[in-house]
Amino acid sequence: MPELPEVETVVRGLRTAVGGKALISVTELRARTVINPAKTDLTKPLGRIETVERRGKYILVTLSSGLHLVAHLRMTGKFILADPPQQLSSHTRAYLDFDDGTRLLFHDPRTFGQIKVYQPHQSDPAVQALGPEPLTNAFDGVYLHQALTRRQSPIKTVLLNQQVIAGIGNIYACEALYRAGIRPGKPANKLSAPQCANLVAAVQAVLTESLALGGTSISDYRNVDDKTGEFQHFLRVYGKQTCPQGHALNRIKQAGRSTYFCPVCQK
Repeated sequence: MPELPEVETVVRGLRTAVGGKALISVTELRARTVINPAKTDLTKPLGRIETVERRGKYILVTLSSGLHLVAHLRMTGKFILADPPQQLSSHTRAYLDFDDGTRLLFHDPRTFGQIKVYQPHQSDPAVQALGPEPLTNAFDGVYLHQALTRRQSPIKTVLLNQQVIAGIGNIYACEALYRAGIRPGKPANKLSAPQCANLVAAVQAVLTESLALGGTSISDYRNVDDKTGEFQHFLRVYGKQTCPQGHALNRIKQAGRSTYFCPVCQK
């Protein structure tokens, strides 16, 4: 599933590709891909794109009409700019047409991704429930230490909780815990204040580095121009057999996801 760096890279690509354009229609090709709480006619002009932002793993688009779109890529979703429009593939679940003749395709082989359309007074409950952004001042060692006080779950599992920290997924949780020297199975409430500060620094470092390289492409992730990210070449533990220090890595399952860690470097 695309995580913060990948979604942010997509958002930046969308700003360049469709920012300022007038959205004239949204077409759904597979049921439940486009959800329309706004109850507006999606076959008619919807307004000009004013902003494209990210919140956690969500893509937020505001239109001059006041309507706003909330998109989540889930496991395999991706936006691809087709200019001029190209033949639709079997994995195209929806597309957005613009006044200049360009088309934005929404591909999603696993079909879990969605695009929601809201009126100005409406909001997405999942977005409203998100925790602080990890690359802002709201996410620091003090916040994390307080947030973990009553949480006995493994720290890796807590890092994936979007209501605690927005945007972190499996890959970056593994990478940050390795850099911070913390075992993924350690109870969250057992982390000391210094460990929380180190973990915050590790999270911010790995996310910043990945952003600079356009994210991590391991399976389906692509940017709007259909190019891959490059951070997969710099992962230290995720998907690896040994850590940078040469120690054999362990792979376990946590909350249904694979966790990679070093039993020597991480305590």
